[in-house]
Amino acid sequence: MKKRIQTILFALAAIVGSANAQNLSFKVKANEATMNISGATGMTALQFCLQLPVGVTIDTSNATLGSATDGHTLCIETLDNGDQLFILFSMNLNTFKDGELLRIPININGEGTARLYNVRFADTDAVSYAGEETATGIASPKSSPKGKDLKIYNLAGQRLSKPQRGLYIKDGKKFVK
Repeated sequence: MKKRIQTILFALAAIVGSANAQNLSFKVKANEATMNISGATGMTALQFCLQLPVGVTIDTSNATLGSATDGHTLCIETLDNGDQLFILFSMNLNTFKDGELLRIPININGEGTARLYNVRFADTDAVSYAGEETATGIASPKSSPKGKDLKIYNLAGQRLSKPQRGLYIKDGKKFVK
């Protein structure tokens, strides 16, 4: 029986002061996490610490920079407490663009709360701005068999106990009865 791994999404947001609002988010699908930035206004460097729940690991050696970086360098260190310290910087004072900052392989074999802390941005004048500490839940991938027990919805988004005459949605696909 085929199984479908559901997408796991969790967001970690770090917002820095009203004049320099930077928004960070992580999205996790299957075995890869991506970190995105929006509101990138003149920031050249970023650092943050990431604490993951037990059973959740990342492959720091295969982390890659995304399209929002322009000549930036990525350094990742494991702290004494097991958390990861990420530092992105540009020696040429290149600024971040809106978009993807990082792509990181991830392995999820547990559930719990991730914590993003010690978030700092720096601008072209080397002024440092503190971000907000945030936490979020991470859940293990759930499998659902393709078959009788999948949820069925009508076009209005109402859940049905069984397919009814007309159009309905099952497993994200449209059907006609």
